[in-house]
Amino acid sequence: MLELTPDRKVEELSCYPLDYYGTCPNVGDTIVAAYFAEPTFYSVQRRYFVKESSEFSGWALIVREIDPTGPPEELWREWQASTKFWDEVAEQEEEEDRQALKARLEERLGRTVNKARPKTPRPVKKKRTSSKSNGGP
Repeated sequence: MLELTPDRKVEELSCYPLDYYGTCPNVGDTIVAAYFAEPTFYSVQRRYFVKESSEFSGWALIVREIDPTGPPEELWREWQASTKFWDEVAEQEEEEDRQALKARLEERLGRTVNKARPKTPRPVKKKRTSSKSNGGP
């Protein structure tokens, strides 16, 4: 992916493989890249298939940064809200699975199972060497 800068120069932006996008984006598609804290919105201006050799070939996208005001920005906020919601659902399901597993374990053992305590490191015992291997008697 190469960015068309305001001074009309082309600079490499990323080199992700095609499967990163799912399919090769078409001219007119918008790519939302959240490489840093804030997302940047790019419009695909052109796409080229480059066949440098039999081993090195692929799609090159020429993109231009666009103003995200309106639907692109709204889409990004909704996407983030959905991601947060589904992450919370996944965490809740994991906790429910842990509780169910604990209950089954307690039922089978016939006693309460305490939460796992972090293991404290045990001191490492040094191996004693025999006096014969030390050159002793």
